Amino acid sequence: MLRISQLVPAILLLSGGFLTGYFCAGAPVQIQAQESQVTDFGNDVLSAYRLVKKSTADLESLLSSGGDLKSATTGINFFSISVGGVNAEQDLEEGRGVDPETFAALYADLASPKILPHLDYDELGRLRYKKNVIRLYSRDRLKDLFKRRDELMVRSETAN
Repeated sequence: MLRISQLVPAILLLSGGFLTGYFCAGAPVQIQAQESQVTDFGNDVLSAYRLVKKSTADLESLLSSGGDLKSATTGINFFSISVGGVNAEQDLEEGRGVDPETFAALYADLASPKILPHLDYDELGRLRYKKNVIRLYSRDRLKDLFKRRDELMVRSETAN
């Protein structure tokens, strides 16, 4: 069974390599913006995506089964996986904010079936969960999560 310490760096390395290659390929920014909607990715990019998808799914499964990850949205939350998991359901229940990717996914109508019935908008157009406005984590919480991700990366490089 793959260990979390082996999956985190693989996911981040593959994702980082893909994003660096994609955005720094040498084409002018205007051309990239126009082509990004119609780009037919090559086999190398698609292969990298397959690896990221597999590694991410494995890590998500490990974190979920260990109780470290509870999503409030559909699909993969790369941020929560990269920081070792968050409990977005509990965060919503307690009204203490959510991670950036959960926040964006909720606004993009990607709430999980369990969360969806409790969402609405206030008169200012702000998304609410059980009548409480959904906010991002505090600045301190975000700093702690980014620090935790950095620590996981270091630990994963030395673990065997």
